[in-house]
Amino acid sequence: MEQNSRGVISEELIFLDREVTNQDEALQIIVNNAQNNGYVTDKDKLYEAVKKREQEVPTAIGYSIAIPHGKTDAVTFPFISFLRTTKEIKWTEDNEEKVRLIFLIGVPNESENKLHLKFISQLSKKLLDQDFRKKLMEQTNNKSAFEQLNSIEI
Repeated sequence: MEQNSRGVISEELIFLDREVTNQDEALQIIVNNAQNNGYVTDKDKLYEAVKKREQEVPTAIGYSIAIPHGKTDAVTFPFISFLRTTKEIKWTEDNEEKVRLIFLIGVPNESENKLHLKFISQLSKKLLDQDFRKKLMEQTNNKSAFEQLNSIEI
């Protein structure tokens, strides 16, 4: 698989304190940006893959966190995008779970290294740490948020 010199996590994929009211708005911000930055060739295909996965099992995991993910040939380079909302939003209509920290993982169909599963596992471990979550909530700029997220071993 072709590698992206920017890495899986990059500053251009981080959004702090966005005003969104629902899951769709958050996902649209991320997939549009992923396409604009060359991680995705067809944002609609990625959006549909993520929504399909959400319908199977919602990805809100507690602690105000959701980890939506999609696997599609529209993803050129595997990536992880982070969006922090200004206030908690209801993640799904059928569930009362509210989220503020959203990590979208985009993976090509031909992802032989199960990157998304590794990252979900490592991220979940980190996010159990209250200090890590608190620091992520307090980050004031993309660079510091990037540095904190980049410390996660994948």
